[in-house]
Amino acid sequence: MSRAYRITVKESDTRRLTAGDEISTRLEVLEILPPEDMATLLRNELKGRGFEEQPDGTLVRKDGDLSVTVDPCSGEVTVKAGAEATVSQEARRDATGFNDVGPSQENLKDRVRDQLKQELDKKFEQEQERLQAKATERLEKHLNEIQPEISEVVNKVTRDALKQKAQQMGTVTEISEDEKTGSLTIKLEV
Repeated sequence: MSRAYRITVKESDTRRLTAGDEISTRLEVLEILPPEDMATLLRNELKGRGFEEQPDGTLVRKDGDLSVTVDPCSGEVTVKAGAEATVSQEARRDATGFNDVGPSQENLKDRVRDQLKQELDKKFEQEQERLQAKATERLEKHLNEIQPEISEVVNKVTRDALKQKAQQMGTVTEISEDEKTGSLTIKLEV
């Protein structure tokens, strides 16, 4: 006569998950002055907006796990967003076995434990996907917030470069700027 037995197997795990997303683009800065002078103007404008110069010459501004990196020499801009979380998951399953047929109690426990580990892995994968989506969403939001500022920086650098170029060409007699339209008029005597 076979006797039935019931086992309960429980597995739990805690993992540190990280996710990130980034996008790179290049600033369209006109080469009005030599490249090193344009890079200096860009560097100075970015420093005035809270960017910190790094040992490699790039400028970085961080806001938590969001960062904007600008290479003033090449004009490359990289925006990165990250997300991390410590996630705990648990899975539990009951199984029934018979002592005279089928797998032994230890084999049954091992098989159920393997199934639970696969279930936990799937839960962690879903959590990883959610975290990745969160990082991508934050990146998109930050891009929308920073685009107007980057445009302002490029316009300011262009205006400053035009003023310097005009001074190199002759004596500047008048400069008028319209902040609303962004127009710049420079009169000079050559």
